[in-house]
Amino acid sequence: MQKKLAALLCAVMCITAFTGCSSTELGYLQMSADLMNKMEVCEASGKVNVDVDVDAMKEYITDISKAAGYTSEMIDDSLESLKDIKGKKSAVLDYAIKMDMNNLDYYLDMDVTYDGKKYDMGDMYYAMKDGIYVSGNTLWGAYQLIADMAAADDTSYILNENFAKDLKAALDQSKYIKLMSMKDLGLTDEEIAKMVPEGGFGDLYVSVMDFYKNAFSGFTTNMVSEVSGGYKIQADGKAVAQLFIDLLDYVGNNPDTVLAATTTYMLDVMKVMNSSEEEVAAFKAQMDALQADTASIKAGANSIKLIVQQAITSASVSKVLNSFNYEATITKAGTGFNMKETFGITNGSKSVLKVTSNGTVKAGSGKVTMPISSVSVDAFEAKMEALTEKYNPVTAVTVLWGWEGDSEAMLTKERAEDSFFSGTSDDDITEYAIQDGRVYLPLRVICEAMGETVEWNNAEKTAYIVRTDGKTAMKGIIQDGKSFISVRDFEKLGYVVEYQAVDGLKQATLTK
Repeated sequence: MQKKLAALLCAVMCITAFTGCSSTELGYLQMSADLMNKMEVCEASGKVNVDVDVDAMKEYITDISKAAGYTSEMIDDSLESLKDIKGKKSAVLDYAIKMDMNNLDYYLDMDVTYDGKKYDMGDMYYAMKDGIYVSGNTLWGAYQLIADMAAADDTSYILNENFAKDLKAALDQSKYIKLMSMKDLGLTDEEIAKMVPEGGFGDLYVSVMDFYKNAFSGFTTNMVSEVSGGYKIQADGKAVAQLFIDLLDYVGNNPDTVLAATTTYMLDVMKVMNSSEEEVAAFKAQMDALQADTASIKAGANSIKLIVQQAITSASVSKVLNSFNYEATITKAGTGFNMKETFGITNGSKSVLKVTSNGTVKAGSGKVTMPISSVSVDAFEAKMEALTEKYNPVTAVTVLWGWEGDSEAMLTKERAEDSFFSGTSDDDITEYAIQDGRVYLPLRVICEAMGETVEWNNAEKTAYIVRTDGKTAMKGIIQDGKSFISVRDFEKLGYVVEYQAVDGLKQATLTK
């Protein structure tokens, strides 16, 4: 356990320390810290341009997959989602963000332009103490974009005019959807209150700088250079991989230095976050144990380093590392700063993907105010699931069972198309029963999934399937107050029943 903890700590340190302590790198960090520390509220805005050559991307995926040893069938499967898309595509994202730096409250407004058409992507909110909100306009904009991109497939249910009307009506009724709250994560009011310190996070900017200076003194990435008014960061895949290896070497060779700086920094964080004495004591005990066994740190660093070195020698990983590059320039602009970034993926002489962004960050005023009213994510998903059942109903249900010592089965709903709404779950766990060697499946769960109406007659102890042309009695067995029907009895409803063995398990597919 001690070695696993040491290895994890090494990985975290390396991931969070992708800068060095040369004078240039510390200057870049200090500039960022100074600017952010001066802003109680900041506003960011800009554009992100995305250019994709879909044909080049297909070649890129194929080349990497072949290098990884994938079969032709596996490669075809990985390219399935791109089969109807060809040529070069471009999109522009315009964004405006407002951030309350003391309370960690955020507001985001976005528009997307694709193939010359602009889509209003609405607005979103995030508050550390409250949760995440997304507007109905965001989902409507996403729908319009996806529908236009899928226009070639005019048989898709999402292009149905009535579906679009019903969706728009549902979204208009749900101006904001609360996707998540801190209480959903199991936090108490007291724990939530501690998440944001009084006076904000300004003290931690100083602590971060001290951490880098003390933990990584003498270490450099060679990725940061000074330009007029600011700094430039340049990296490619190989440089990033080598940086990770160099960091692991540094941590393994300087465990005492790194651990001491980490302990000081984390204690500062815990103080700002109002951690309890018990939490502080537990953390100190863990760090004391590591400091008493620095051999574990070195072993953990070496272990991860060997894994990384082995991985980057593989043909597929090497190809990926050779394919991408990154460049960013950050310069002061009054009380704020300008940022330019470019990320690219190439395959030989072909550009696969290029993402460029230009943005500004400046001091703002006022507060970020969360939406006054919203619907819960459960209530919203219920509306979306109702739309899915109406326009993309279940056509078959597959039930898989037979795990040793388990009386539960995996139930999967099959539809004509994949659901437009990712929140619509088509997989579930259900019960089944065995009596006199025969398998019985749950009637209500399966039939309601198929869109049937199930009625229970308590006097007769019989379930009925109610249709416009009458009722069909479904006699089976009762277990724990639930009605179970033998697999073949579903044929009484006109379903086609296919029964087969799958990898030592039993599977029944019921098709309308």
